Amino acid sequence: MSTYLELSSPREIISTHARTSFSFAARFLPQPQRDDAIDLYAFFRTLDDLVDESLQAIGNDAIRSELNAWDDWLVSRTMSGPREPLATNLSRVIDHHSIPIDIFQQMIQGLRADMELREIVTDAEFQTYCYQVASTVGYAMAHVLGATSPSALAAAERLGAAMQLTNILRDVGEDIDAGRVYLPVRLLEAYGLSRDDLVAMHVERSGPDDRLRELVRGQVRIAHAMYEQAMPGIWLLPEGCRLPILVASRLYRRLLTIIERNNFDTLRCRAATSRIDKAQEALISWTLVTRSKIDRRPVPEPAQSASSGSTIEVRGD
Repeated sequence: MSTYLELSSPREIISTHARTSFSFAARFLPQPQRDDAIDLYAFFRTLDDLVDESLQAIGNDAIRSELNAWDDWLVSRTMSGPREPLATNLSRVIDHHSIPIDIFQQMIQGLRADMELREIVTDAEFQTYCYQVASTVGYAMAHVLGATSPSALAAAERLGAAMQLTNILRDVGEDIDAGRVYLPVRLLEAYGLSRDDLVAMHVERSGPDDRLRELVRGQVRIAHAMYEQAMPGIWLLPEGCRLPILVASRLYRRLLTIIERNNFDTLRCRAATSRIDKAQEALISWTLVTRSKIDRRPVPEPAQSASSGSTIEVRGD
């Protein structure tokens, strides 16, 4: 049953999503960052589930009403929030880490757009969507972890966008079932495809044709490059917070490898990491973090923030 209908405790929410990359990586966070990160994740996850899972159960009007209530509450935070103890815990995290309120408002705006989504046309629209629903999460988490320099925030934004692109590539078939196609129209057209082509292939269970395979292959390559650009930001985090973020980012990036292994079929196959994958990535991450403490090598600067000039390139080759 939907977490929107049933759950409000951050611990219940994290338990419900115990197999996610975040839940696994959060185990490595030191206290008190772990509790604050869980409270933050619980808010983002609850609102994401509200839009993704509750549409059939409660309808658009009820969803819009709750999103509006959260928006109003964020401005004042002088009364109980729409869902407790979620709101009280979030307010404490916001105050403790001086997280800008507009981060959460942007995320809510992205969810409103998600409710009405029929198609994303241009690269710019795609970039805005990824910023609103994913990079905002990276920004907020960077504040909780104590990494708020311009370079650290730029890396957090890039990592959030890379993860969102990974999600979109992984869930092409699943999103079609929900009536959504996130791949931009201009990108589809560059490969001679349309939304109807994707829907037809999915309904017929025929899998991707050569055009779609090449599109996904190109986007996987772009996503890998985005992770590379974001990785230097790991070393801008406090030492105790580097391991969990590296684990989470490597687990998400491994999904790209699984997509490649599935011959870029994300219509019939949904890439997922196994327990062995998680254990391997945790070991690799621990080794990298340990070596960085020993080597004390200079930290390279991350790529320029997408919001300050660069873009998420989704065009065809």
